[in-house]
Amino acid sequence: MKTLHTLTRQFLLPLLLPLTFGVALLRIHGGRARSARAAGDRGALSIEMALIVIVVVAIAGAVLAAVSSFGNTVKKTVPTTIPTGLPTSS
Repeated sequence: MKTLHTLTRQFLLPLLLPLTFGVALLRIHGGRARSARAAGDRGALSIEMALIVIVVVAIAGAVLAAVSSFGNTVKKTVPTTIPTGLPTSS
């Protein structure tokens, strides 16, 4: 079980690297937004909130692209015809 856990971690880590980078950016901009809000700087707060929205939309787009790519790959492997010679249920 330990080997399976390690193998899974080593396989998924490179795939999730862009997501990890996006989360780090989100934390950085979230911290800046909190400090701008505490200082009462509305201009900086709005810029940081816009950057947070951009990062969240980019993460969602990456997840959507990955799911779409996986769906198209699986769609090619699923048979679309019904085999002949199967008994019919009446």
